[in-house]
Amino acid sequence: MQTQYNEIINSFVDKYGLSRGQVVAEIEKTFSTMLSRWYGTGTVVLFADDYLQALHYAKQSGIPLQNQLDFVSVRGWNTIQRALDQNFTKIACLHEVARYKQLEHQLRWGDIIRKNNDGFLVEIEIEKGLAIIAECPLNRVGMHERNMLAVGQRRAFHLRRVDSVKLRGITRVKVVVDRVSKNLVTALLREQLGTATEITLYCAKRYVGHKSFVEAGGFLPKQVILTASRELHEHIQVTVEKMEMGKKS
Repeated sequence: MQTQYNEIINSFVDKYGLSRGQVVAEIEKTFSTMLSRWYGTGTVVLFADDYLQALHYAKQSGIPLQNQLDFVSVRGWNTIQRALDQNFTKIACLHEVARYKQLEHQLRWGDIIRKNNDGFLVEIEIEKGLAIIAECPLNRVGMHERNMLAVGQRRAFHLRRVDSVKLRGITRVKVVVDRVSKNLVTALLREQLGTATEITLYCAKRYVGHKSFVEAGGFLPKQVILTASRELHEHIQVTVEKMEMGKKS
């Protein structure tokens, strides 16, 4: 079994996208915890020189002794492997959440793939080449659009929240998007303007489905405003003025 440890470690690295150091550390931790539970406290598992060894520390006649456990005779390997899978799933999920958290409040285009009484499921490209399923609760869609949006449509969404949740005991990434944020208005305008422009934008007020009031630090072409307005199905009024600090978008 010892000769297979590198293969096991590599399989976990490939499956969960973690570094080799992260995988080794979690294997050592999980083995130490579970073997301590089975053999008594004081069991430490270390991986060195491509070899996994378990050292059990106990006292015999008051004298501390170190014994090496034979992994071949250790029972419960399947139990340990299930525990490792659960732990690695959680670690990988938390890494994804930490990475996606940096993308919150950005614009994402997505395809509506399901609609029910609670809202919508949307497939968005959260990163380039990486699609993920997001939830858009019904109360995060304007009243004017709730019967208008349909499966198969491609719409713009505001990336509202990214969190980790447990679903049937398994840690998952939960992404929530919306169509009611003020950020969505300015993000759509910014997308039309292009990344090269340095015009500052700030949505002072938004009455979803009716009108949004945007303050801009420069002139916006009429077509840019109309395109964003058509996507949101509401009027957008843009006022060109000198922007205050803290109002950039």
